[in-house]
Amino acid sequence: MRGYPVEDIAEKPDEQHGTKVAYRVLYDGQCEICQAFVSWLKTLDRENKTICLPISAEVLSAVDPRLRMDECLRRLPVVTPEGEIHIGGDAVACLARLFPSTWLIGVLGHRFPFRQLGRLLYGFVATNRYSLGKCRGGAAASCDGPPKADEPRRGGTPSLTTYGAST
Repeated sequence: MRGYPVEDIAEKPDEQHGTKVAYRVLYDGQCEICQAFVSWLKTLDRENKTICLPISAEVLSAVDPRLRMDECLRRLPVVTPEGEIHIGGDAVACLARLFPSTWLIGVLGHRFPFRQLGRLLYGFVATNRYSLGKCRGGAAASCDGPPKADEPRRGGTPSLTTYGAST
């Protein structure tokens, strides 16, 4: 993964940097679940096939004008080198196909019934990301914040910090 200025990678990353065309992965930089996904992606991406960018208005307009902040904060968008936009579970399956160790997951993730299962699982994680991780409000306050005292905690999985993990 490379760290180039947004303007340089927006339209034609390969022409400006002499590298292969990259998939642009946008994520909420304030979300622990999103950060963990980016770390996992960095581990897999030894050939620099992806560029991960934290979501901001500037990044969205530079990468693709079709991207909308509220939609991107709800579900992970990936913009392919061909300009296709994949979101949510479909985006994860798209990225999985890029790497030998996850290729089969990516192939199955585009086929029935695995595609629907992946979308459901992704939707659950995205909806409950505060309960599953320590979301700090999201790039545009997309997370609901901590549950109120009279509101039951959503999801049954304890936060990573419950087990002593620190960020």
